[in-house]
Amino acid sequence: MQNIVINESYLRKLQAIYTDLVDDIDRIYGKIYPYGHLPESRVDFTKPFTLRLGGAGFSEAVELVERIDTTRSGLAARFKSGRGELSTLEHGIRFLLADSEATEQVSTLSAEQFEHFMPKVS
Repeated sequence: MQNIVINESYLRKLQAIYTDLVDDIDRIYGKIYPYGHLPESRVDFTKPFTLRLGGAGFSEAVELVERIDTTRSGLAARFKSGRGELSTLEHGIRFLLADSEATEQVSTLSAEQFEHFMPKVS
């Protein structure tokens, strides 16, 4: 069994990971990407895009386009939600580290005294 160690270096590592992920999402969210050879064949997955399949009475194509748009909007919502969660985690870790540094300086508890307040696992 491997122990999980949460210390300052681990928290700083997580903070960097979360910051990088938020930056990655910011780089791709709302950007326009080509998906074909025609000038209008460009897509921003945060907005509905034009997709033409078949003629006017081709109901299967209409259903397919609706399903694609449902998937697209779900993907955009997940990116937006994920970015918010990651940003909150990164901010929380930053606050925790800053608060820990402040309280370490004023704390008079020894490690043994601190351990007394920690719950015991049986």
